[in-house]
Amino acid sequence: MKILKPYISRPIRFIELFQWNEWKIKIYSISIHNEIVSTENIQQAKLNVEKWLQTSNIYNLQTYSIATLIIHEGKEGCFAIINWWIDENMLQNFVYLKKSSEKEFALFSDNGIVTCVWELAIWWHERNAWVKHVLMNNKNPDVKAYLNDSLNHDL
Repeated sequence: MKILKPYISRPIRFIELFQWNEWKIKIYSISIHNEIVSTENIQQAKLNVEKWLQTSNIYNLQTYSIATLIIHEGKEGCFAIINWWIDENMLQNFVYLKKSSEKEFALFSDNGIVTCVWELAIWWHERNAWVKHVLMNNKNPDVKAYLNDSLNHDL
């Protein structure tokens, strides 16, 4: 096994709770370039949310209209990883990539790729927040507390 570069922490920042129709979307930033991804990449990802969320009805399972969008500027370009909780305890996930030389995001997860080590930190946080605020309070889920529970660390 040959690893070309050592692991270097990246800033993981919660950007905002974005509302699109009935959906509430927790937006996170990860960047190898700056503290926060570029405003252009954030805006472009938001413009794609409507199209990306159309895939939320692939399965006949409840979605709760709660999603997480990770915008990650990496060496290949800018990734947009969007997922949402379905059927109480599963994530439906799609990965898009806007290569550095391109202007549009394109589906990247159609061959099975899921996420990287930095994005996994956000998934782990979101998993724990979902369990704490929703699943462990199944009789009275605290969605507001879940939506307000965000991650801001260099990891």
